[in-house]
Amino acid sequence: MGGNTNLDFSRFLVLLSFCLSLTYAAAAEISTSNMCPMDFGYVLRIPWNRTLCQDFNPPAQNDNTNTTTKHPCCQALLSLLAVALAQHLKETSLFQLPDLATSISCLKDYQSKLNSFSLSDNLLSYCFNPSQFVTSPNICARIETSQDWVHQLGKSTSLDTDCRSNFTDLTACGSCLGAGRKVQSLLVSADGNQTHAEDCFYFAILYAAGIVNEFGPESDGVVSCIFGLELNSSVDSASNSHSALVFGLTGAGVAILVMCSLLGLYLWYDKKWRRKRSLGFGFDLNEQGSTPKLRPNTGSIWFKIQELEKATDGFSQKNFIGRGGFGFVYKGVLSDGTVVAIKRVVESDFQGDAEFCNEVEIISNLKHRNLVPLRGCCVIDDDVNSDERGNQRYLVYDYMSNGNLDEHLFPSSVNQIQKQLLSWPQRKNIILDVAKGDSSCFIDHRLGLVIGESRKSGSGCGCFFVER
Repeated sequence: MGGNTNLDFSRFLVLLSFCLSLTYAAAAEISTSNMCPMDFGYVLRIPWNRTLCQDFNPPAQNDNTNTTTKHPCCQALLSLLAVALAQHLKETSLFQLPDLATSISCLKDYQSKLNSFSLSDNLLSYCFNPSQFVTSPNICARIETSQDWVHQLGKSTSLDTDCRSNFTDLTACGSCLGAGRKVQSLLVSADGNQTHAEDCFYFAILYAAGIVNEFGPESDGVVSCIFGLELNSSVDSASNSHSALVFGLTGAGVAILVMCSLLGLYLWYDKKWRRKRSLGFGFDLNEQGSTPKLRPNTGSIWFKIQELEKATDGFSQKNFIGRGGFGFVYKGVLSDGTVVAIKRVVESDFQGDAEFCNEVEIISNLKHRNLVPLRGCCVIDDDVNSDERGNQRYLVYDYMSNGNLDEHLFPSSVNQIQKQLLSWPQRKNIILDVAKGDSSCFIDHRLGLVIGESRKSGSGCGCFFVER
């Protein structure tokens, strides 16, 4: 009796062990079948832009149970999830997940990766419904696998030719997206339901990224172009480009300002000192008032305008003698009692003060009994002229007491004393004196003079009718 009891107990233990092993195996199979087949480690590797989700705190529940919420954060998370789905398509030929439990498990794993960035822990429960990622023939044109895709569209589509590259330029990316739209149109036509257009486009980009592209779903080109996910590198690049543009324009502006300042300083310096350098030989600096002025170093006098105004009584009309070559001539008496003729130059071929002073130096070197000696000159610049006279030049000659030749050849009693007529011997002497004066200018070739004309109004008669 006792032996039978022991035998029954042993059989019970064996049966119990067998049942427990079956239960464990079934539980293990169920647990394994509910595990997510997708690896979400790329969520931590890809430098996707998380700013759209960092400040997003969704409500506890999403009333929309059919489609993805249109919030920018949800759209970014859907693009990021597409990386895993494209890789899953490449490995299993399935566009979606096999069942609801697997979808729930995958979203749970996905959320755990997002939590690593301190994002809201209910982002995925708000943005997505797990059932939308479960395979079904009612999603797009009865396509569930890559074999179904080939059956509907054939072995080659525009995706196969336009979506193989790494999209290093915008043209290649645009071509791929354009091909995706063409395939979407074919799928919608085959499906017959226009409301499936968005899902069909999603299938098209999954196929392009997982099956067609040679660089894989995780490549930067696929992520940024096909999935349209903004990467930090592109954001930083755009920011850096903007910063570089700002700094570049600022630097260029500063450089241009500095160059303009230096150019202006150079022009000012050149204008101020070129006069000294251009005059070169025969000139030195002297003071006229408080401003240094260039003065011919020839022995002639550098008059001040105040001296000439005092000598002519302010260039009074009563001291007006007449109009000579290039200007008006006034009679004046200097402070030492010397009577002079002052020519105010108003019409001149001189291009500047430097050329004028150079001519003064040449004329001062002319020494001949038949040439009127130059006693001095005066130059007034605009920058030192406080009376608004403008740039003026004056020549000071010895005064010819007998007037000019014109007054003796054609005497007139209007407003002046009758001039005596010249005798023929006097006329002959005057002609010879004029010739001698002109001849001296030609003979002394070192002076480089060119005689333009001899005028009877510019030929003065000295005390003994010596022509000058």
